[in-house]
Amino acid sequence: MAPARLNGGMSVTPAPQPRLVLQPAATGQRRSALMVGESAQVLKRFHFLERELVRMAAGWLPGTTDWETKLLLPEVLWQDALVARSLRERVLELRYPERRIAIDQDAALVGLYANCLHAPSDLAFVMGLARAVKPHLRGLLADYLKLADALDDAPSVHLLEHALVDLDRQLARLEAVTTEFATRRPELVASAERWNAGVTAALAGATAERVFAATLPEFAAFDPSAAGGRTFAISRTGQRDARFTRVRFAWPDRHTPQPPGAGVQLQVRQAIHHLNEVWAAEMAGACLYDLLEQAPHDFLEDAARWCFDEIRHCRMGYERLKQWGFSEAEMPLDAFSYDSGQHADAIVRLGVIFYFETTYIHTKPERAKIFGAEGDRLSSHDMDFDWADELIHSHYGKKWLTHFLAQAGIQRTPIEIKQQAEAGVLTFQQSATTEDKAATQAIFDRMMSKARQRLESAA
Repeated sequence: MAPARLNGGMSVTPAPQPRLVLQPAATGQRRSALMVGESAQVLKRFHFLERELVRMAAGWLPGTTDWETKLLLPEVLWQDALVARSLRERVLELRYPERRIAIDQDAALVGLYANCLHAPSDLAFVMGLARAVKPHLRGLLADYLKLADALDDAPSVHLLEHALVDLDRQLARLEAVTTEFATRRPELVASAERWNAGVTAALAGATAERVFAATLPEFAAFDPSAAGGRTFAISRTGQRDARFTRVRFAWPDRHTPQPPGAGVQLQVRQAIHHLNEVWAAEMAGACLYDLLEQAPHDFLEDAARWCFDEIRHCRMGYERLKQWGFSEAEMPLDAFSYDSGQHADAIVRLGVIFYFETTYIHTKPERAKIFGAEGDRLSSHDMDFDWADELIHSHYGKKWLTHFLAQAGIQRTPIEIKQQAEAGVLTFQQSATTEDKAATQAIFDRMMSKARQRLESAA
């Protein structure tokens, strides 16, 4: 276009006309709200929040007394670990070929969640989880879905929609557990409610608008002590619910090697051993808590799965005993296998669970066949799936002992650590007193008497 001339002879180039750009018809949805970099950044923050939730639940598991909470936390942390893994994979897809995912400037946000670990009691922790932390995360995920493009960002949308399904189920179950726990332990309620109010207030400033910002703003510091919290320390002894019979050794063979027995005795014995695998869930959780910060990303997934598998084994025994007519008060719970590692380091504690997994794995298929042949299909079914899990766990133990030994520069093999762990377990077993053995024998006599009466009445 030729420049126009003004009266004074000066020439002026006309302003360029705007280009015509096709725009979609108004549909009420802004598909282009988040670009790739923005999506990756927010999803990375979600990954670290989920990861922190796993770590906190694993840390609280051994010190939790409430039975229903003890059974639920491993399932919740396993589901959270699955979401954390999927988020990590999605971030790597969006950032390809970049392979590094570091917390970096997101530490302050994750720190808000991390401080929720310092609850004054197990009731306070689970109440804060049910009524403050999990609802906060749910709100963030839901707000992301409002912005996410269901076409361009379909993998993220699919992931988070399914995460919300699990999260909604978790919230319902956590609330039920919290309500029942509070009813049983009213003396803990006031401090738990104070704690929950403090956590809720601390997270209120972490709105979606702020969490989704390119650069995170400053968040108000959360001082756990101001909400009645206390500095968290993982329990190195397994805590047990007072509704059960709490003993140092739940069955005679747990302190004195002896034949397992046959028939109804083997049925009850195996159910008791399954019930007491609660210790293994605690040990897997403790290893996760202790070693996570120095481990590669897949340790989170393996340890969380290990923890969940072991609590499922515990529930197998619990449900069989309930179906046979035993109440919680009649069921013996010990913690000796977990407690045997209380003075060991994290690698040896990992060796304790590896020792049990590999030493007794041969009994699983054997007893699945025995129970099946004797007509106990449920025990056979449970043992069959237990065996499948234990094969995986043996791999986990060898894999991660090898890794952490090499990482620490320790010139020892997993088998040598297993032997050290075994020595610690045997030492603990040898500490059984005459009173311990008498208590165990009394439990054995009562349970076998009731089991035989039930068998006779069914004949």
